[in-house]
Amino acid sequence: MKNKSNTKANISFVNFISRKRTQICFLFFIALFSSLFIQESKAQNRRVNLTLSDVTLNEAIKAIEQNTEYVFFYKNSDIDLNRKVSVKAKNASIKSVMTQILPDSKYKIENSKIIILPKGQQSKRKIAGTITDDKGEPVIGANIMEKGTTNGTITSIDGSFSLEVASNAILHITSIGYKSQEIKVGNNNGFKIKLIEDSELLDEVVVVGYGTQKRVNLTGAIAVASSADIKIKPVGQTSVALQGVLPGVTVTQRSGEPGADSGSIRIRGIGTLSDANPLVLIDGVEGSINNIDPNLIESVSVLKDAASAAIYGSRAANGVVLVTTKRGSEGRFAISYTNYLGWQEPTNMPDIVDAVGYMTLLNVAYKNVGRDPLYSDELIEQYKKQNGVSSDDYPNTDWQKKTLTKSGFQQSHFLNISGGNEKLKTFTSLGYFTQDGLIENSSFKRLNLRNNMDWKFSSKLKAKVDLQFTSTKKSSPSSGAGNIFIWMNGIPANQIGINSDGSWGVGWNGVNPISHAKDAGAFVTRTIWGSINTSLIYSPFSWLTAEVNVAPKYTVASNDNLTKAIQSYLPDGNPSFVHPTKNSLTNSDAKTLHNNVRATLTAEKNIGDHNITVLAGASQEERHAKNFSAYRDSIDVNYPVLNTGSVANQSVSGGRDRFVLRSFFARANYNYKQKYLFEFNIRRDGSSRFAKGNKWATFPSASVGWRISEEKFMRKLKEKFLDDLKLRVSWGKLGNQNVGSSYYPFTTQMVFGVTAMGNQVVNMAVFSKMPNSLIKWETTESKDIGLDMTLFNKLNITADYYQKETRDILLTLPIPYTIGLDAPVQNAGVVENKGWELGITYRDKIGDLQYSVNFNLSDVKNKITDLRGQNGTGFIANREGHPINSIYGYIAEGYFQSEEEIANSATQVGTIKPGDIKYRDLNGDNRINGDDKVVIGSTIPRYTFGLNIGANYKGIDLSMFFQGVGKADGYLQGPGIVPFVSGESVGGTVLEEHKDYWTENNRNAAYPRLAFNESNNNQVSTFWLKDASYLRLKNLQVGYTLPVNLTKNGASTT
Repeated sequence: MKNKSNTKANISFVNFISRKRTQICFLFFIALFSSLFIQESKAQNRRVNLTLSDVTLNEAIKAIEQNTEYVFFYKNSDIDLNRKVSVKAKNASIKSVMTQILPDSKYKIENSKIIILPKGQQSKRKIAGTITDDKGEPVIGANIMEKGTTNGTITSIDGSFSLEVASNAILHITSIGYKSQEIKVGNNNGFKIKLIEDSELLDEVVVVGYGTQKRVNLTGAIAVASSADIKIKPVGQTSVALQGVLPGVTVTQRSGEPGADSGSIRIRGIGTLSDANPLVLIDGVEGSINNIDPNLIESVSVLKDAASAAIYGSRAANGVVLVTTKRGSEGRFAISYTNYLGWQEPTNMPDIVDAVGYMTLLNVAYKNVGRDPLYSDELIEQYKKQNGVSSDDYPNTDWQKKTLTKSGFQQSHFLNISGGNEKLKTFTSLGYFTQDGLIENSSFKRLNLRNNMDWKFSSKLKAKVDLQFTSTKKSSPSSGAGNIFIWMNGIPANQIGINSDGSWGVGWNGVNPISHAKDAGAFVTRTIWGSINTSLIYSPFSWLTAEVNVAPKYTVASNDNLTKAIQSYLPDGNPSFVHPTKNSLTNSDAKTLHNNVRATLTAEKNIGDHNITVLAGASQEERHAKNFSAYRDSIDVNYPVLNTGSVANQSVSGGRDRFVLRSFFARANYNYKQKYLFEFNIRRDGSSRFAKGNKWATFPSASVGWRISEEKFMRKLKEKFLDDLKLRVSWGKLGNQNVGSSYYPFTTQMVFGVTAMGNQVVNMAVFSKMPNSLIKWETTESKDIGLDMTLFNKLNITADYYQKETRDILLTLPIPYTIGLDAPVQNAGVVENKGWELGITYRDKIGDLQYSVNFNLSDVKNKITDLRGQNGTGFIANREGHPINSIYGYIAEGYFQSEEEIANSATQVGTIKPGDIKYRDLNGDNRINGDDKVVIGSTIPRYTFGLNIGANYKGIDLSMFFQGVGKADGYLQGPGIVPFVSGESVGGTVLEEHKDYWTENNRNAAYPRLAFNESNNNQVSTFWLKDASYLRLKNLQVGYTLPVNLTKNGASTT
């Protein structure tokens, strides 16, 4: 999809588009400000009683605000807040007080606001100087700004500068790679300024399991995406924003349907035949990243190897995604609003032939299989003459145009208020997102409300409380958006969609995608997700911290599927069939309560050059879920509730489940002079998903790091260009408890129902699957070697090579039929992944132009090494020695060009004619069958990469994001392979590209001969395997940030 428009803004107040959103926003403001700023009301004209002696102007202003209803508004540059003043006021007016504290300043009073007016133009003088680094070398392109103004310049090639400034000016000096400085001009005219290198890249703090670490001390493979990497992308599902951002992280989006367009996240390939999704934790609480507004995210850390993920044990076999949301900070409360509006439309759509083209090509196909033409030449000629004028008699339906809308509107709004003081900091946000689909009645809406609060009761006791509420609504036609797309692109143009009188046409045997999209009912899914994440943090000593965390989460999901009967008509007005399908309604509800309790103890000590950190903890997760579903037909569509339906055809079902995971874990970190780094993790998990004797498992990991750059022999390189060089090595084991659809796979499975015994109907229970109490954890062993390097304090390079092997994967192995039960699952499979990753980041500045480039590239080779001989044979198959979900089929050798070639070749599939595809006889038995099939492709992409380019020039910012895959196999299916492939009974049309078909005069055609209901040419083979590698510009954004002096009010509050 592509966005035709994308705008953003940052303002202090916003009126939402609709009355409903205005009410929500109003209540939001009332709730927040009531909780934070409840003060006793004071009369507007109250006299002032105040005595102050020798206090700063800042203290005097605060005292006035505390004792009156007045609030000051000013620019810091307009007054000297540190100037000493005194006040004596007894029943005095506010003007009298202002004369005492600001005798030389102009101001105005508006209601309860005191606005201090800007100073007049001050005298200016010229200053000059040079700027060098700590080695005495000139700093080229350093930015010198007169603070509080837009007056500034940059240094030349020799580091010199000159500038006209006010006599009381403060210079603000910045340069990429150096710490900023502020210098008072005073009486000086000449300056020699030395800038100090900024080690921000080395001092960056990274979120890890149950804590944080400096990036410089990391020994595991961890990739981090910042808020800027994520929020800039106009996506409906936050998971898609990670696509192409991090090395080793592959995000695949398989649908564009609103609400169903989330990304499937895979970290370092696929290591299991069951659930391959990573563990996602939002501020420590398991959840879906799609429930979080992208603007709310502060950072995303992806733990890729066992050393970094082992602290999560059995949850981390597929990697861990740690989402950290934004929090409040000390200072004045700030209001921020961000929005974008856009329209989405298809980038490409199948180009389908019109009615005349279809009939002409179908006649050719009929002739090629020995049939008489279906459409006469006279009829085709009439279609040409009418050209769609008489739609009832000579229809030429553009099914895409009639079914789809031109574009889908998309909008996002994000409002947040943040701030606080030393005792309480808060970040409160409200997010609203809507997305309309290209099919009518398809849409997605999401409302997010979050409040993150940090309390500091004392220097030793702190607390955190995070409240999250997410509500989503997904709507689609009851027939399913996928089916509508298939029908829309499969029904020939010479069929009627809408009759001239406006009634629904027959379509193809009653299947009409237009009526199904617009008038066949709706499938609506509503989900409410709420969580409370509370932490109490106690530090009895500076080196010891205890934390207790309780985080319940509750989810309610409801589905309402109303299917309306559609009556279609013939052009003469008669119904196309007498008894349409009855209206029906299915209601289903699922409720889940997830409790999470965790306690940790962290000790951190620095003894000389030795730095030691030890963490120990325990946790318990418990999940309770239940579901209910009910169905009735003959529903009154004007009042679509189950009670209006018929009791003659109804059904009810329901279920519930529960599981518990109890864990104990520990981590020890040691480093010497931040040069030699060591880390050890261990976790012991007990899961209710396994039988006694296999419930518990232990998962250890170890890693080491060597900062080679800190060695004496690297000193000269450090003086020239090297900032950091670190070698990392890690090993560890991880587990996977998500081993099947059942929460109790070790128990006997039963089927419940009813049966007749004599003249009675009785309940019954039948054993359906043999139990296996020996089922245990899948285990993944991971090895990693990595290199981190920082050069010129601008260039950051990370490279990794890894190996992963997952054993004891669940498989269904055959058992004797005499047992009479389905075979149980067993721990038997083995999967191997080997790969490498490269991440490069470069940031620099040329004058006023700041720019950055971020590039990542990764590759993984996946292979199943053991399936106990149970190799799959389907289109998508798992086979030993090949990747998971390989494409399995024949090797094509081009077209048969003559009857003689057919006679001298192996027997193919079906009736063969010249122009049909020829398959290779691999086993030499002179016939083509399943024994000639091999793995011909893979569904796992290779060489995935992403490129982010950002630039900023005087408030104008540019962002470009490219993403792609260097090697991928794409396979054409269905109508994309052969015309009329759907068969005579359910339709099947022709694409424009199918016109390049084989004939005796076109022997090198793109497609085989036209044929009808022939099976040979649509066999799975290399003929239809295509190169699916790509490079795509995913996002292009240009913005402008208003100058600070236009957006900053300078309000002072208490």
